[in-house]
Amino acid sequence: MRACGTTRTHARGAASVVRCTASPHARKGPRRGTRAAEVAVEKRRNTRDVVPPSREGAVPDSVVTDAGNLRVLVDRKEGRLDVLQSHCRLCLHEDGRMILYRRENRSMGTSVLEKAVAKAKLTLPQGATKNFVVVKSFVNRGQVDVRWGNCAQLRIILPSAIGNEHRDWAEGLRDGFLFEFTVPEDLSEMHEGCAEVTLDLEASGQWFGGGHLMKQHWPLNKGCWEIGPYYPFDNGPNGLNTLLSPHWMASSGLLAMADPETPYLHVGLNAPSPRRRTWGVGVQNFKLQYLPVTSGSWSSLLYGKGDGLLRIQARGSYKGSNVTHPLLDWKPSSWGVSFDDTEQQVMQRRIRVRFALCALENVKTAAEVALKTLPKPSRAPPSAMVEKPIWTTWARYHASVDQRKVLQYASEIVERGLERSVMEIDDKWQKRYGDLEFDEKKFPEVDQMVEKLHKDGFLVTLWVMPFVEEESEAYKEGAPRGFFVKAENQWMGLKPGFIKWWNKEPVVALDVTNPAATEWFVGRLQALQVKHNIDGFKFDAGEPCFLPPNFQTYAPVIHPTDYTRLYIERVCSRFEIAEVRTGHRTQSLPLMMRMGDRFSTWDIGNGLQSLIPTLLTSGLLGYPYCLPDMVGGNAYFGRKPDIELMVRWAQANALMPAVQFSIAPWDLSSKADRLCTEALGIRRKAIERIKDLAHNATHALEPICRPMWWLDPEDEETFHIFDQFAVGQDMIVAPVVEKGRRSRDVYLTEGRWKDVAEPDIIYEGRQWLRNLHAPLSKLPLFLRIPEVHT
Repeated sequence: MRACGTTRTHARGAASVVRCTASPHARKGPRRGTRAAEVAVEKRRNTRDVVPPSREGAVPDSVVTDAGNLRVLVDRKEGRLDVLQSHCRLCLHEDGRMILYRRENRSMGTSVLEKAVAKAKLTLPQGATKNFVVVKSFVNRGQVDVRWGNCAQLRIILPSAIGNEHRDWAEGLRDGFLFEFTVPEDLSEMHEGCAEVTLDLEASGQWFGGGHLMKQHWPLNKGCWEIGPYYPFDNGPNGLNTLLSPHWMASSGLLAMADPETPYLHVGLNAPSPRRRTWGVGVQNFKLQYLPVTSGSWSSLLYGKGDGLLRIQARGSYKGSNVTHPLLDWKPSSWGVSFDDTEQQVMQRRIRVRFALCALENVKTAAEVALKTLPKPSRAPPSAMVEKPIWTTWARYHASVDQRKVLQYASEIVERGLERSVMEIDDKWQKRYGDLEFDEKKFPEVDQMVEKLHKDGFLVTLWVMPFVEEESEAYKEGAPRGFFVKAENQWMGLKPGFIKWWNKEPVVALDVTNPAATEWFVGRLQALQVKHNIDGFKFDAGEPCFLPPNFQTYAPVIHPTDYTRLYIERVCSRFEIAEVRTGHRTQSLPLMMRMGDRFSTWDIGNGLQSLIPTLLTSGLLGYPYCLPDMVGGNAYFGRKPDIELMVRWAQANALMPAVQFSIAPWDLSSKADRLCTEALGIRRKAIERIKDLAHNATHALEPICRPMWWLDPEDEETFHIFDQFAVGQDMIVAPVVEKGRRSRDVYLTEGRWKDVAEPDIIYEGRQWLRNLHAPLSKLPLFLRIPEVHT
């Protein structure tokens, strides 16, 4: 190695290292031809972002090692490390900057073409040595270690070489690298401790994924997602909502993922200047601003321009994040460790962020690779919940529901000849929350009611959540047995362990880490089923924000989302007819995933315009069985949908994986009734297509409803379309989602298409149809014309 101008030293454990400091010999300059290649690289980067690296035989100064699929090159003069595999190259600079290239199959003479898909930067602590050290001893295992003195370490891992500690979240990745970036807690950027990687949004194009948001921008670049804690919320800080999965894909073909178990994971995307925000749970947040703010809006001007970065952070605590939230003071029971014993001693009191960057062919392939890492369901949800509409009492009656109203509602549905799968009886059917017994005053003849509903063709489900109020018999039975989450201190004037939620009665949360507690709870639900012939349940809540500060559980949890996962696995999945609204790596369970409650408005702030982006995001997160919230919204704040909003909502929802009504269209007008019924008729004609796609999704989690770029991922026009979607590969749905509009622009991807309303007209794809006529009675819908091969 001395011939290459390096010096050999020994790290702890006798690991040999290569120091990236230039020897006198190395300072004479790079090999002949290298500078010419660098000029060519820079020239092409400035034009088309497709660049040829150095020619074979004209590599940077020193080859550290060549171990099978992994080549490591060091340019000591430039302070740069290149890590190459067959389809990608990582360029790491000593100041923490990284560029990830996709290596194209094409070539220019003896050069290989490359395309930059990502620009990233590690946030190095102050005091990090300028010249990093490359540790060689792990290269033959598909790993490279880089250290900046004692201040920071980066481990770069081939996807094919991942260990058991990464398999749960990264198995199936390709054409990229996994990273473990570790910094000392007391030397990190923030005094609480922070290991951070940032990615330049513009360098990778348009971004998608990450989770459900109160304002679901599509693409995500349109919003300013403030840096904050990353776990499922009910309208939480920085706009996070009920369903998250920390992976993002970009139009360049980049796939960026974070380990879901990252300690105190924080995320921001195009974040504006930090602002102090205070978040509670449930209705406490209804009066707060809905986030993320829209980039370029008046609100964003008040907060300052977004930083243009995706920030992924591991921290030493949830404190100091400019956000007060329910888990601010929470500490985990323990963290897992992946380093061997020797390195544990060296890296103690350090914070580690694990992430992956992959350079795939395009955004669709990036999404497919992300989905490959997730667990797959063994079957689809019951076909009845897909095939026919679900009907629920909530938005029509809210908590005033009773037996008479349920039967009257069912009768009106039957009289109109409308299809039905489920009648869901929502809040408040119980007398006391948690007792799981009907209020006998509101429901005096439960068995007769259920029998009548079954006779009319309804399955019957009930609204259930993992909460118990103090005055209930369930609390008196479960509390002495340790079945509820505990806390040492009072919160908001409540007894220790109790929380505020949507309703006025304080409640405790079921301790889902206790197998005896979940068996007790499930057993009571099953007894209720047997007693009254109930078919299933609508499971609500389950997000960690519904836990008391410094909560204590029967078994230790190392991340707040453990609560969510265990609730879904140990309770909700025990029932065939079930819907949930949250999850954490629970894609393997055949449950309908309901969107969070929508508002009866038109806008992207949780109204109609949020419906398609949230649906598409669900698919990208690995939840293809998306149950959009109720047609027309929840009628909160005394605001009910008018005729136009109700009809346009029904049309937008008609070809999604499932349909759910609560507000009765006939309560608005006969016109609304007729047009919503026509929308259901469109669904009936396409239902076999939807059912086939639902079945196919069990194999690879391929979305039922797909972004427009799924049809043609090389077509840049598709990246900004938030108000169209595809059902499979051969149907484009383009509902009207703007108030008062009677026409809209529709984009058709590559191929030949026909308008279902005018099948004699054939359209060539890759073009916009401007001002397509779309009266209130029309849902613009296009079918692909199959190619005829001769």
